[in-house]
Formats: sequence, C-alpha cells, structure tokens
Amino acid sequence: MAAPAPARDLFSIGLDLIKDPMFALLLAGGLLYSILGAWHEAALLLLFVLVIFGLTVGQSLRTARPLETLERLAAPRALVLRNGVRSWVASVELAPGDCVLLAEGNRVPADGQLIDGDGLMVDESPLTGEFQPVFKRIPTPPGADTDAQMLGGSLVLAGTGAMRVEAVGDDTRLGSLGLPMRELTPERAPLESQTRRFILRFMWVGLLLSVVTWALYVYMRGGWFEGLLAGIALAMSLLPQDFPVIVTIFSAMQAQRIAGQGVLVRKLSVVDTLGKTTVLCTDKTGTMTTTTMAVCELVVGPLRMNAADLAGAAAVEPPAAIRTLIDTLALASVPDSGDAMEDAFRRLAGQLTHGQAGEGSKKLVKAYPFSSARLAVVHAWACADGEPVLLVCKGAPEAVFKLCRLDPAQIATLEAEVQRMADEGLRVLAAACSGGFIDALPEQPDGLPLQFAGLVGLENPLKEGVSRSVAACHEAGIRVLMLTGDHPSTARAIARQAGIPAELVAEGADLERESDERLAELVKRISVYARVKPEQKLRLVQALKQEGAIVAMTGDGVNDAPALRAAHAGIAMGVRGTDVAREAADLILTRDDFSDILNAIRQSRRLFDNLSKAIVYIVAAHVPIAGLVILPLLMGWPEILRPAHVAFLEIVIGPLCGLAFESAAAEPDLMRRRPLPVTKPLFSAATFLAGVVQGLTLLVFVAVLYGWLQHTALPADSARATAFCALVLGNLALMINNRVAHWQRNGIWDGAMRLAVAATLTLLALALEWSALRALFAFGPLGLRGWAAALLTAAAVWLVAWPLRRCVLRSWRPVQA
Repeated sequence: MAAPAPARDLFSIGLDLIKDPMFALLLAGGLLYSILGAWHEAALLLLFVLVIFGLTVGQSLRTARPLETLERLAAPRALVLRNGVRSWVASVELAPGDCVLLAEGNRVPADGQLIDGDGLMVDESPLTGEFQPVFKRIPTPPGADTDAQMLGGSLVLAGTGAMRVEAVGDDTRLGSLGLPMRELTPERAPLESQTRRFILRFMWVGLLLSVVTWALYVYMRGGWFEGLLAGIALAMSLLPQDFPVIVTIFSAMQAQRIAGQGVLVRKLSVVDTLGKTTVLCTDKTGTMTTTTMAVCELVVGPLRMNAADLAGAAAVEPPAAIRTLIDTLALASVPDSGDAMEDAFRRLAGQLTHGQAGEGSKKLVKAYPFSSARLAVVHAWACADGEPVLLVCKGAPEAVFKLCRLDPAQIATLEAEVQRMADEGLRVLAAACSGGFIDALPEQPDGLPLQFAGLVGLENPLKEGVSRSVAACHEAGIRVLMLTGDHPSTARAIARQAGIPAELVAEGADLERESDERLAELVKRISVYARVKPEQKLRLVQALKQEGAIVAMTGDGVNDAPALRAAHAGIAMGVRGTDVAREAADLILTRDDFSDILNAIRQSRRLFDNLSKAIVYIVAAHVPIAGLVILPLLMGWPEILRPAHVAFLEIVIGPLCGLAFESAAAEPDLMRRRPLPVTKPLFSAATFLAGVVQGLTLLVFVAVLYGWLQHTALPADSARATAFCALVLGNLALMINNRVAHWQRNGIWDGAMRLAVAATLTLLALALEWSALRALFAFGPLGLRGWAAALLTAAAVWLVAWPLRRCVLRSWRPVQA
C-alpha cells in the first residue's frame, strides 16, 4: 500500500559509483601517476572518472525511467467516483475523501467506511492471518452496531458497494504492518544470480592475473610502481562491470517495450522465462474472442427467433414466451457489471422497452451467485419490502436443467437444441423463472420452484489476427491450449476457427475423475478443454509442468490465482481481470488480446538473443585488452596499453553494448526456432568459449601487427597508436559480427548501429589526431599507412571471426516448417 520508491538521485548514484571496482582502480592509477610525477596521465584518468560518472548517471536514469513507468502502471488500481465520473486510478493516487467503488474480486485499496451497497463479504486474512469471511454493511439506523469499516488489503468475496477513503499508504493498518518488510532484502532473480556468479568468477581470475602480471613486471623489468600500473591496467581489462549493466538495461528496456505492446511486466525475471514457453494455456472469451457479445438466437420450445428481427425499423413484436425469456435474462444480470454477456441481455431488453432496461420499482433482495459448484446465478426480486419475490435464473444449460428438475426426456430434447446452437459457434445459456411470487427464500437455491424459460445463443466472434497468432505459436514450437467454461461444441467451433487442434475435447467433469497419471497422458494429446473450473486449470498446469513443459497461463477470476501462480508465466487480464488475478500474475494484458501474448514472447526471445550476442561480444572485447597488457611484457616489447587506454576502451565497449545490441532487430527466424530449455544459462560455457575464441583472433592479429611494427623500427609511440587503432577497429568488427545471426543488407546499419560506429570513430580520431589528446595517450603520429594497416587488420579479424560467430548459433536451429 506504500507509495513507490522515489527515483534515485545523483547522491545515491555517486555512492554506488564509489563502490564500483573500476572507479577505485582509476583513482588508484591516478594516485600512482601522481606519485611518479606523471601529472598529464593523472589528469587524464581523472577525466575518465568524470566521464564514467556521467555515463553511469545516464545509464541509471535510462534504466530508472522505464522501471518507474512500469511500477506506476503495475500499481493496484481502484475505480473512483469523482465529480460524478468513474475512472480507474492507481491506488497510490487515492486521497482521503475519495469515493471508491468495489465489486467481487476487488482488493480494497485503502482504509475507509462503507457508504453504499447492500453489503459485502470480505476476506481480511491479509491482516488477521486467518481466513474468516466478514460481512460489511451500512449501519441501519445510523449508529447501529454494524461493521462498516473497510480495511486496505482485504479482498471482496461477494457483493458490490462504495466506500469513502479515510486513510491511504502507510497510514492504513496494512501499510503500518508493511513498514518492517522494507528492510528485507528481496530474493535475486535467476538471471541476476547467474550474472553475479559469473562476475565473481571473472573478478577472481582478473585479480589473480593482475598479481601475476605485477610480479612478472617487477621480476623482468623492475619498478614496483610501474608494475602496479600494469597490474591495474590488467585488472581494469578483466573487470566485468559491463555485465550487470547490460542485463539490467536490456531487461528494463525490453519490459518497457513489451508494455508498449499491451503486456505489462510485473516481474523482470519473467521476461526471460516467457521466451522459453512451450505451452500457452489461454481462455477463450475476451482473449481469443472479442469482449463484445450479441444475442443471436432465442429458443423457447418450438419457437426460434433471430434477435436481429427485434431491432431496427422492421422490428417485430416478440411472442410472450420470448419476451419472458428476454426479461428473465435481463433481471438475472447485474447492472453495470461490465460483463459483455450481461450487457447484451440488458441491451436487448432495453430495445424492447425503447430505452434502457430497468427493474422499475423492483428491488433485488437476494442473489445466489455463480460458483464452480453451481454454474448458474439466481436473483430474487421484490416490488416492495415485505412483498413476495420473483425468481430469475440464468447459467449453463445443464445447471439450469438441474435447478428446474426437468425429466430425462425434456433434457434430451433440450440438449439436442443446445448441441445444434453450439455447433454453429454460439455460446448457449439457459434461463428459468418462478411461475409466480414466493414468500420465503432458502439459503440455497436448489429447492426453489423454478420453471424453464428457454435457451439463448450469443455470438462472440474471434478477434482479428488470432488465427495468425496461433499459427505463429505453432511455428515457434509453442502448443496452444484453450481452456474455457463454454459448451464443448462451442469450444470446438471457436478452436477450429483459431487453428487449434479440436478433434478431441475434454470436459472439466472428465478431468475431475481422471488420476494424475491419466491426466498427464491426456494433456499430451488434447488441446481444447471445455466446462473447465478454476481448480481444474491448476491441475492442468501442474500436469503440464510435470511433463517438463514451460507453461504460460491466462486468467481473470479470483479462483484463477492459484493456476496463475503455479504457471511459469502467469498472465492476468487487465481489462476484465480481478485485482487478485493481477496480483498473482507475472504479466498483465492491458488490452486482453491474445496477439499481445505472442508479441511478448517474441520480445522475450529477442531479449535473450540480444543478451547472448552482447555477452559474446563483451567477452571477446576483453580478451585482447588483457592479452595486450601481458604480451609486451613477455615478448620484451614496449608497453601498448596503460590504464588510460583501458579506460578509453571500457567507455567505448559499454555504450556499444547498450546502444547497438539492445536495439538490434529480432532475427528473421526468431519465431521459427524451438523454445530454448529453461535450464539454458545466459552465461554458458559455449557462450564464454565463443567470446574467447573471437577475442583471441583479434589479439593474434593485433599482436602480429605490433610485432611487425617493432621490426620496421617504427617509433614506439607510433607503433602503440597503430596497434590501439587496430584494436578499436577490430572491436567494431566483432560488434558487427555478433550483432546479427545472418548477413542482411537491411537491419545491420540501422540508426543505433550508425550512431555507435560514428561515436566510436569520432572518439578514436580525436585520441589519435588531436595533438593534446595524443600527447596524453602517449601516441605518436599515425599517418595514412598506420590507418591503412589498422583497417586491414580489422578487416582480417572480421573475415576470420565471421565463421566463428556462426558456431555460437548452431544450438539455435530454427523449427522446420
């Protein structure tokens, strides 16, 4: 209930920077240069300290902005009535005095008083620790001993109402309980843990080699301070500070990109998991089909009527039995519920009365809500207090048949009619009402005197693009399972339209009877599940996981929360989903569109793909830097790289990754590859080896060039400048090689690539040709011959490293069409 954490300021970023090993090494190098009297080199390192601080601030702000945006979007929402206008706002934006509307499945966003409604059943276990439903109602008369206090964090189990906000954030009872939790350290995400382990190993190797380099320098050349500078240069070259930066930036930017495509990411760790999905379990209504529904056909006994005949200038007067069916459906619907089906019933009833459907003087005195045990809802209406009540009911045909206690012959006839309508792709419901008014209402509706009123078929067309998205999922190696509460025939018809195999359809009742072993076999063969209850969704997810599948699951109801939590990637509906479902999920569909799920999977695969390429490049870029610190010492050559040179390279490498690799377009075959195993690490031995091999290639070519320059009697400073130029240009060649899997004319030289190359070449030209910087870097004149030699070396690196890069991608073979 607390407000989001404030954005990081320059002071906090500066404190983190002081702890950074690269920052400490630059300061240590500057101190040693000062001791040696090399003030120019010391000043240059100080300049790099300022540059790195600027880059760190920029990267921190770049990461913070999307994370703050996502946090704001992911915040629990509340439906507020302000100045007579209803609007959804983040819970953190509530203020005392606001009027919040509540309904079943909503999480109470603040502390307050119930001011409207017939009463709410509330779960206060988040505060009490014990699940004991509490009934809340307005005191009648005022001052009566009635509990109307609403507590933030509690869950509305049943009923609708409105509350006046009295306390928000930390001032609520739940907020005060949550204050100690802020001191707890959250568990690291798998990708973050992988990054941390890799960095620690890399750092220990770098420390060991730095000590060895310092010892060799002292032994072979003498000079403790110079040896320390060489050790510092090597340590800087092996520090993997780029890894956590690119992982954080890539994940945050990708999450923001996914959010822009209709999928809000609540946990960054799931961004990677989503791309490895092998089974996608999705609801039908609102996800694969449109959220709008329209009454298509009405059936009462032998009477069949098309709802289109009741609207427009040529509208006909319906028979009394059809009119009774329409009124029953409207009275059995909740006003302003937002449910597309109930809106369709009330809209049709309103057309017959030439206005909005209303209950007139009737008052709803009792509701028997829809539940997984009884797939129907019953409403009891009275004209005035103390008057007899009228009963209306709607729900699944088999549930209404049971409540009406129809004989087998009647049920068989009606089931044939239901089958006919369902085969046409209609969603079929049944309705019933009491023949007259009754006096007493029991606790359960099973014994009520309900008489069958008729059947209604609703049209819920498939959303545009769903069939293409399903086909794309199959091409990507992802099975699509449809789980719906609709009739089996309706589910089969919609599944076939969407392209989901529907030869076999399993019903929820059948799943209930199956053992876990038998269910594990069924999920391998069946892709469509009808009349499925929320608890059966959980069993299906568990069965799929037991078979080794990586499961993404959609849901919207309170009872869907366990299945969403159990899935590897729980996806809640943002438009029609409950607060509980959204809180249990890892992602939220802001448009409830199936196609958005596919886009999120594509972006997740793109993230892992680009991260893998960036990791290979970073490893490859660091190998020659470390090698060119050690090699001159072993060969007796003049040193090539000093701490200032390494700092320059680190400044170039970091932005190259953040700019060039994060924005790289998805590979054309990305969604034709089989999902990667969830156990496949980002920092695998193959990734590391591929980077080392490419880095060694660059090291060998630059070392050969530098060795050849030694034999040409070229001055040491000019030879250093030529080798440094070849190293930077070779880095660009490695970046180009690792950025794409296939050589394409379109996609390589995009805006990010051009900016990265232009920025690198500009910095390189300034360091080599501007006399002031050239003196600070201890570079000599390069000339056209030096530039040509460096360019030829980089071209050779590009040609040799190209086939090596292809070896990295051999494990990512595309799915055969």
